[in-house]
Amino acid sequence: MIKNTLFIFAGRASNAVFLFLLTLVVSRQLGPALFGVFSFLTTVVVAANCFSNLGLDTWMVREVTKTPSQGKQYLANILGLKIGTSVVTIALVFLFFRTTALPQTTLSLLWVLSISLLFNTISQTLWHYGNCFKEIFYHSVLWAASNITKAGLGIALVLLFHELEPLIWGVVVAELISLILSYFVIRQKFGPFIPEFQFAVWKDFLVRSSPIALGMIFSVLYFRLDIVMLQLMTEERIVGFYSASYKLFEVAVVLSHSFMLVLFPTLVEEYHSNRSQFKSRFKKALAIFSLIGGGIALVLWSFSHEVIKTIYGDKFLPSADILEVLSWAILLFFVNFLLSNLLIASGREKINAWNLVGATVLNIVLNLIWIPKYEAVGAAWATLFCEVGLIMALSLQVRKVIR
Repeated sequence: MIKNTLFIFAGRASNAVFLFLLTLVVSRQLGPALFGVFSFLTTVVVAANCFSNLGLDTWMVREVTKTPSQGKQYLANILGLKIGTSVVTIALVFLFFRTTALPQTTLSLLWVLSISLLFNTISQTLWHYGNCFKEIFYHSVLWAASNITKAGLGIALVLLFHELEPLIWGVVVAELISLILSYFVIRQKFGPFIPEFQFAVWKDFLVRSSPIALGMIFSVLYFRLDIVMLQLMTEERIVGFYSASYKLFEVAVVLSHSFMLVLFPTLVEEYHSNRSQFKSRFKKALAIFSLIGGGIALVLWSFSHEVIKTIYGDKFLPSADILEVLSWAILLFFVNFLLSNLLIASGREKINAWNLVGATVLNIVLNLIWIPKYEAVGAAWATLFCEVGLIMALSLQVRKVIR
């Protein structure tokens, strides 16, 4: 487990560094307004990715961990299913935003970037397949290679053209390269496979994974809708200020995902085979998650103005007030992320899904109330308030799992 954790941290560290450099270059070269457009576009595609993914990767890891001999059947059918869900999702995203007041230029760029969704969602399944057999190395290396390619190509195109459109095309090309690389690496390690289109199996998979899918969809909506609502309710410059702070939030919470990629298969296994060890591991993880999340929150809150000025420059100083609020959401997110995954590992994904439904609805309501009055700071307070509500609900529910 220590080796897997090191692999994850090495991969996540390289991802964080290169994506941070991409954020730095884009924000400084293109300014708050275009940076806001870029953040909006990537936010929409990340949210749409969840609809094409439908929680199938996490569900696959859980199921194949229990029945490894059926791994290829799960992999082949999920790949075929994801091709279909990705095409449908891309079409729905484009049709939805055509009905809004989104500028035509932004709409065209969204259409281009949406192509990357198909490549990325298939790559993610290939990366997760190794996790089913605790081969975390492949997930870490392939994911790092994807983000390094994306960041490197993106930085080069921004510095060369100083425009947004070449960057968007660069992301699409990088995702295609990542998919090709991932296919050959996973095929070499686990043997040949091809997508299968067995509709009866797809239906069974969708029904069985639906609680996880519901939770993941609302989790992404919960964390991404604020940027979309700011884009539709304010101006691109405000979106840019909020996105600058939120990028730091995302870099920080990547650590929690690193731990969970390693921890989740073990939690599933121990919950069914060694309940006392399961409880012990959870308590240790809770202490680690709380310590890391609290440390990051304290640093960002204490030095918010210095951090924003150093990274983004004076043009982004309004982001510091937003960061002060979001910093404390980091601590709560670390704990909530662990608690929600504990519910999934113990088969209580339906409870977790409804938690996120409630949090998303509350977040939308608070954004509708606070964004018109407080703009980006209002969106940050809405996120923090919802994290408080989540930790209260999750704490009560997890007690039933570990008692």
